[in-house]
Amino acid sequence: MTTTAYGFETLHVDPDSLEATFTARNGTVIHCRLIQPDDTPLLIDLFSHLSPESRRRFNLPLEHLDQSRIVQEARLLADVDNRTVGGAVLALSGAVESAQLIGVARIGRYAAAPASPEAEAALLVRDDFQGQGVGTALMAILALLARRMNVETITASVQADNEALFALLRSLHLPQQRHTTHGETTISLSVNDLPAPKRAMRY
Repeated sequence: MTTTAYGFETLHVDPDSLEATFTARNGTVIHCRLIQPDDTPLLIDLFSHLSPESRRRFNLPLEHLDQSRIVQEARLLADVDNRTVGGAVLALSGAVESAQLIGVARIGRYAAAPASPEAEAALLVRDDFQGQGVGTALMAILALLARRMNVETITASVQADNEALFALLRSLHLPQQRHTTHGETTISLSVNDLPAPKRAMRY
């Protein structure tokens, strides 16, 4: 069943914890929160649900990765402070005890420049939840996290044919800078131009 409003239009965010809820286009209620170190299993499960095409577009290895390497990378991705060097917002579907990770928005600085006004961002949505408003909602919460981390500009490097991301950016009418070389596009956005949640609530 399709809801009248979905994604960003239904987003409620707690301004302190950045925990949030929104409704996907298919009617699923999605819960969001900041990543924690013990979220490694969720990241591993998300990776297993990605198609080869999604892995390629998001600059992830395609096939035949050793399981120990997947676990190691997931642990590194989950181990961020959400304050200075790096942070991430998770989008989860289902009850807390059985929730599945369906999207991640990440932001990170270089460890040698923890006070830099610029940080790199990445957005990943599971294939079966693409086109459901998940990416837009995650970007809005990521903007709140970026401001909390004193980040002014975010950059992202993606495959030049990542039309899903470019369509999302076009729909938001965001002023941006792009540079494409050797099949990869680098995008630069001002955090202040990212969409702010229209509603906020305390749980």
